[in-house]
Amino acid sequence: MSTTANANATCTVRLEGRHGSNLHLSVPGTEYVLDLVGATTAAEGKRVQGTITGRAQKLHRASAGGEFIEPVEGHPRIVQGRVRESDLAGNRLLVQAVVPMWIALGAGQSARDFHAGDIVNFYMESGVTFAPLA
Repeated sequence: MSTTANANATCTVRLEGRHGSNLHLSVPGTEYVLDLVGATTAAEGKRVQGTITGRAQKLHRASAGGEFIEPVEGHPRIVQGRVRESDLAGNRLLVQAVVPMWIALGAGQSARDFHAGDIVNFYMESGVTFAPLA
């Protein structure tokens, strides 16, 4: 399935604070506090809906394990999750890893090589963004 933006890609987070161009966003029901690049007019302590976008250095298939983001607090570095959808034109995948996130693939990899349901893990490049819904 090819998609560019939809409800499956939307996550709900709580704005814990701001530091320069970074937002400190907690994921309700978890211990995760992610530092992502973005801007919002929401007040601290309020929930915000939006889309997370990043780039993988290289995706690998995993044969077992669950969804996680490391570290639990800070900028996402190591991510594992399940492929939900693909955007073949944009060469990216929607990965459910604690929260849904659009992941662009690096050079030499194609979104065509991964399918919904695949478990993938990867190192995330710096600059993961959060774009609040309008």
